[in-house]
Amino acid sequence: MVNVKEHLRQRLSLLRKTWWFRESLLFLRGACFLGKRFKCPCCQWRVRGFLGRTGWSLQNADGYCPRCNSKARHRRLWRFLQQNPEFLQDGTKILDVGPAPAISRILTRRDDLAYVAVDIDAARMHLSAIGDIRALPFASCTFDIVLCQHVLEHIEDDQKSIAELQRVVTESGRAIISVPLRVDQPTYEDPTVTDPSKRKELFGEPGHVRFYGFDLAERLQDAGFASSLRRASEISSTEREFYGLRDDEHLFECQRL
Repeated sequence: MVNVKEHLRQRLSLLRKTWWFRESLLFLRGACFLGKRFKCPCCQWRVRGFLGRTGWSLQNADGYCPRCNSKARHRRLWRFLQQNPEFLQDGTKILDVGPAPAISRILTRRDDLAYVAVDIDAARMHLSAIGDIRALPFASCTFDIVLCQHVLEHIEDDQKSIAELQRVVTESGRAIISVPLRVDQPTYEDPTVTDPSKRKELFGEPGHVRFYGFDLAERLQDAGFASSLRRASEISSTEREFYGLRDDEHLFECQRL
């Protein structure tokens, strides 16, 4: 039987050895793209553009940050947290499911926060625990803030996963959930589609099993959440452009019913 704790310890040891190398590369890449036109809210660097999938070309205005590698959705989440500082008060217990390095890098450096990052993949950076979103290894009502960004679209049993997020958040806490979302149509899913190329065509990515729509609010309610959709349009177009945000990156702010 695999010793999960020992496996995690070994993976973390390996990641620490490669961490400085990765950070050095990001620093050098960021220096190559210094500028004034844009600003990444995650790393606070000013850059002349954001990068495409290759990681070294100025392909678009809402791609990867040259310095911290954040995507537009990560910058959107961090801006939301910045604009709601009550979510990150001293002593706040935060669970980050499927953590993005750009966000976890910030939160792990905050000594005033109790930050826990969990993922099923032990290779994730800044990981605190290995766990499946469908059966989180934490007691009920543990965390004040639960972050779950672009995870649910990968999970076939999303209702069980949402119920787990609801279970581990405190009565007065918040879950911040985001997914690829089309607000002008209902969720589209077809469990018979298993071919990666067909999934990419229908759901946006080979690893996605659905494309969420406006009825996600109903799924959240069925799992015991009251939710509010925080639309990207709540941020001005000028600010969205400056921070390299997209106009379709919405967030659901959820609280236990």
